[in-house]
Amino acid sequence: MTSQPKHTPSRRLWPFLAVPAIAVIIAAVIYIVDLSGDDGGSGGAAAGTLPGSQESVEDDSSMQPSEEELHAAAQARLQADLDAAVSEYVTSLEDENFYASVAVDDTEFQLAYEGEVQHDTASIVKVEILTMVLEAYGTLDEVPGWLLDRAESMIKNSSNDATNDMLYGGTFDDGHDAIRQAHIDYGLEHTNPNETEQWGKTQTTAVDQLRVLELALYEDVLDAEQVEYARSLMGDLSQSQEWGVSAAAAEGETVWMKNGWDTRDAMGGEWVVNSIGVIDGESEEPVKIAILTGGSATDDEGIERVEELAKIIREVVETDLDT
Repeated sequence: MTSQPKHTPSRRLWPFLAVPAIAVIIAAVIYIVDLSGDDGGSGGAAAGTLPGSQESVEDDSSMQPSEEELHAAAQARLQADLDAAVSEYVTSLEDENFYASVAVDDTEFQLAYEGEVQHDTASIVKVEILTMVLEAYGTLDEVPGWLLDRAESMIKNSSNDATNDMLYGGTFDDGHDAIRQAHIDYGLEHTNPNETEQWGKTQTTAVDQLRVLELALYEDVLDAEQVEYARSLMGDLSQSQEWGVSAAAAEGETVWMKNGWDTRDAMGGEWVVNSIGVIDGESEEPVKIAILTGGSATDDEGIERVEELAKIIREVVETDLDT
């Protein structure tokens, strides 16, 4: 797995650092003012410790919050902001059928709203299937050409027939058992296959889908060439697939993503609409986002809601904590 770069404290932590720093400055000022009133003959022996001396300032500074504590405070504030923003948006829709879960990781903070609630994957499970196939062959050169063609169709065009070929076309002895085992091997703690071979009804969580993005798009179980291949597919979707997480990207930012949508007759025709992806993936601090929703009346309505959630998430993780 490629290790994430170690950063000095983010600019978003400076407001939390400022309070203890100011306290130390005030203590030092008090010390200087106190000395300025000394006539040189009072205040005790020269070897004595003066009230407000440098020694007491140093002792006080040792009790200031650690970097870990400051990070935890910043994390808690951002988590509260995300909870409030997503909850407010969902409530504003006045749609009792709609439900949503989101998760985000910008390498510094990991946040989630209903992040461990299970949803149907629909076509976002195709990212995991792509990872499974690439890993099974070991190197990109070993993957048969026809299977690479099917992988391109599966990701770029979201072809279900191509997905069946990827999972059940001979790479695995039993595709259904293979995806069940992959959930375990990949550490997807709350992802479970459907009882049937319907991969689109796999149950997953937003937090688990962040892990899937890590597996496919960074060197975890795949090598550099395989990762670059996965990125090339998820970064060049067909026009009909260009919606979702990308709504939160700024002009010029790199986006790798996969969307999924389906309707559930058993649930009164509600639409499952999901989007997972990475914004500015080539930067040192990529933003991984997973959005899982259900209950929309149409796919267009679901897409609109997913994109609004993407914008809300991006705004929260870029909050200036000095405000």
